[in-house]
Amino acid sequence: MATYDKDDRVRVTATFTSGGSGTEAGSITASPATLVATQRKPSGADTSLTIDITDKATGVYFVDVDLDQIGTHTVKWKSTENVIATEVAELKVGKSVFDHA
Repeated sequence: MATYDKDDRVRVTATFTSGGSGTEAGSITASPATLVATQRKPSGADTSLTIDITDKATGVYFVDVDLDQIGTHTVKWKSTENVIATEVAELKVGKSVFDHA
């Protein structure tokens, strides 16, 4: 897991594929009808994130996450229609020499 500095902005991506009948199972990208991304901060507070859907046809989505607290931030993607799946990313934020608190 990479370590980031406090106040970095990180782009987190998720790719949704179907288990369809393409040349290789799971290789077909899929577009979930409902997709939610939530950031859990080290304080335990949850924040809904705005998902960029410009690449919706490819099944690849991204969110930009502001890392404003030291500790582990978790981003959870959840889809409930067409593609039923979740994906989780953890982002570790370390204390820098500029943090005196």
